[in-house]
Amino acid sequence: MKPTYGLVPIRGIIPLVVSLDHCGPITRTVRDAAMMLNVMAGYERLDITSLEHPAEDYVKALEQPVTGFRVGVARGPFFDMLDADIASVVADALKVLATLTKSSLIDTMMPSTRDVNVGAETYAYHEDLFEKQPGRYMIPTRRSLQNGASAKAADYVRGRWQLEQLRRTIDDAFQKVDVVVLPTRRRSPRTVDAAIKREETDIPRNPELENTQPFNAYGIPTISIPCGFTSTGLPVGLMIAGPRFAEGKVLALAHAFEQATDFHKRKPPIRPDTPVPPLATTEEGAEKKKE
Repeated sequence: MKPTYGLVPIRGIIPLVVSLDHCGPITRTVRDAAMMLNVMAGYERLDITSLEHPAEDYVKALEQPVTGFRVGVARGPFFDMLDADIASVVADALKVLATLTKSSLIDTMMPSTRDVNVGAETYAYHEDLFEKQPGRYMIPTRRSLQNGASAKAADYVRGRWQLEQLRRTIDDAFQKVDVVVLPTRRRSPRTVDAAIKREETDIPRNPELENTQPFNAYGIPTISIPCGFTSTGLPVGLMIAGPRFAEGKVLALAHAFEQATDFHKRKPPIRPDTPVPPLATTEEGAEKKKE
């Protein structure tokens, strides 16, 4: 669960990009997320990101009926270049939502975040450490920090202006819908081995087709819930998002979907005696393990 930007204080958490960072619960069920958010939300004067907002009971909001909810399907670009398995699983999830809300889903669009560039904030936090010990950072992180170090102040300011404008107007995207839904990721999850290799390569990486990043810029409440599995058994997530401070509706629809399905009950077949697969962090390491 990612709450509205500023609803949950982030002071004391090592930042990635302060202007985009959100803090929220990761739980087994939607109800648990609502219970956690009841405790986590609140204003903190010394947190420069914190916003004052009247206290809400998110557990109570969880129980509101979802019949009649106007659900928008955020198509482009969030459905572009989907893996076939994910496209199939999400299509089935949308049918469940249509049944729960007893209404037709509406194709809708979300605004572009292309001009929002505030990555220099990452460098601002890490500057001292990075200058002294750059080799202790992973290669992709090092490359990102180097870009932040060379960023122009004017470019950063323009990026901040774009971000503020986007957040002031984001609720306009919800004039005809109460919430929007989309796949959490467009590509199937990587194996641990593939993920390690990707982080350790010095070859520039293609941008990830992640659907989560723009919603950090929007600053609106979002939740990802299990909605199925790929043909190889890897999990697929469905994102539900609403306008600013619409946590109650987001949680209610997520809870209704969870109650109508059993994907959240599925667990990996892991036991104490389950053999741990070898991790090859280099091609050379992989060859040795084969031998």
